[in-house]
Amino acid sequence: MIYFIIYLILVLAVALVSLTKRIGFAESFFIGLFLTPVVGLAIVMKAKDNIQTHHYTMKHTCTVCGNNGDQEENECSNCGNEIEVSFSESNLTPA
Repeated sequence: MIYFIIYLILVLAVALVSLTKRIGFAESFFIGLFLTPVVGLAIVMKAKDNIQTHHYTMKHTCTVCGNNGDQEENECSNCGNEIEVSFSESNLTPA
C-alpha cells in the first residue's frame, strides 16, 4: 500500500512539472500513471514550453513638445511637428 501511495505522489509530481509545458496536466498524469513516473517525466521534459504572448501598445508622441496625438494624425495638433509612433511591451501571459 505504501508503494502505491509513493507511486501516486511521483505521478502527481510529474503532472505538476507539466504545468509549464504544452502538454496538459491530465495527459501527463495518465502517461506517468500507466508508463511509470520516470517515462512520464522524460516525456514531459521533452515537451515544448508554453508559448509566451507579447502584448504591445502604440503610443503617438510629438518629437518636439511631447504631446500625445491621435492615431489618425501625422502632425501634432499643438505645435505642428511630426508625430512619432513607438511600441511598448505591456504584458507577458502564457497561452
